[in-house]
Amino acid sequence: LAVDRYIAKRSDRVVVNSEGIRQFYVHHRLPAEKIEVIPNAVPPAEPSPVGRRELLEELGLPAGSRLIGLVGRLWAQKRVKDAIWAADLLKVVRDDAHLLIIGNGPLRDRLLRYRDQVCIRDKVHFLGQRTDVARLMPHFDLLYSTSGYEGQSNTILEAMAAGVPVVATDIPGTRDLVEHDVTGFLVPAGDRAHLASYASKLLDDGQLARRLGDAGRARAAADFSVDRMIERHTTLYESVLA
Repeated sequence: LAVDRYIAKRSDRVVVNSEGIRQFYVHHRLPAEKIEVIPNAVPPAEPSPVGRRELLEELGLPAGSRLIGLVGRLWAQKRVKDAIWAADLLKVVRDDAHLLIIGNGPLRDRLLRYRDQVCIRDKVHFLGQRTDVARLMPHFDLLYSTSGYEGQSNTILEAMAAGVPVVATDIPGTRDLVEHDVTGFLVPAGDRAHLASYASKLLDDGQLARRLGDAGRARAAADFSVDRMIERHTTLYESVLA
């Protein structure tokens, strides 16, 4: 914050990527009139080069498995334990749901122990750090985002661009991306029961999942395209130079 205040005093504008971050800085006494919100952008999603059956075989999962993705660093901010807990709840009502956790971090060993303690090794799979998330994302039936706080999640944007419905925590930053029951579902941070129930709802109702996924794809293309981000930056530079 000391660095941010120093920079703000000497800047005409400060660019942040979400309304949540703008509110955070205003709360910490940075001048509101200097803060400009320009969201992140994602390119259109490409089709996966592998088929669903091929991917399931690669991951060692049964045919007909339904995939819930979670992508992020394994540390406290991301609240990954909530997703594992929700997967344990989901296992009670359906046998085909598998949680794929992509990423690495300081809590990996602790999360692995927790998964094994609740006896859900067969449904929760740690895939580690991957460079091919774009190859996997189109095959997710839904994406979990369980963070306690975020600036703005690129993973959620990538899921929306791929037409994947999102179940995410109702926090600033994410609230700018996911509109409840329009492009996905929002739940209070730590609400594992609703994480599980909304996942089950999407897995049970293909028409609902397609509606939310299509709406997310349309919103990503309209509001979070690379061209739109460039246009916003161009407008900002022109206004400052003027």
